[in-house]
Amino acid sequence: MTGKVDELLAACGLYCGACYHYRASFYDSGRLSAEAARRGRVVEGFTCRGCRSGTLYIHDGCARCAIRACADEKGIPHCGLCAEFPCGRLRAFQHDGRVHHLEILTQLERLREAGSERWLAGQVRRWQCACGESYTWYEETCPNCGTPLDSYGADPTIKPHS
Repeated sequence: MTGKVDELLAACGLYCGACYHYRASFYDSGRLSAEAARRGRVVEGFTCRGCRSGTLYIHDGCARCAIRACADEKGIPHCGLCAEFPCGRLRAFQHDGRVHHLEILTQLERLREAGSERWLAGQVRRWQCACGESYTWYEETCPNCGTPLDSYGADPTIKPHS
């Protein structure tokens, strides 16, 4: 896969452009620090350039991704092109408790039908506020204009401070 946009197409069917780790790479330093603190992380190592970027500072879960490794081993850019789709590994990932993982099989089917260029263009539109600001899976209001967003809602993995 070539080009920056293709780096945002995860093997599992996720769109990396809506990931808070990826988005954090482009926040101003104050917003990056706040996002890292909210998630109980330090800024170093929090950033990412996308599943297919080849950079080494990908989130730990992504860096050791068995799904991506399997796709790479088979020489395919995403699991929707695999003869074994959908496999048990994908189904387990889909149901691991993360809300944004629930749609991966649907997204992989759409990706297979539309092709990567059209699918990626649709994902860019899907995860962009009317003001033009991109947002993450769990941002509830636009950080630029304050408009409520069509996201998955609050991230259930973040516990409110007591």
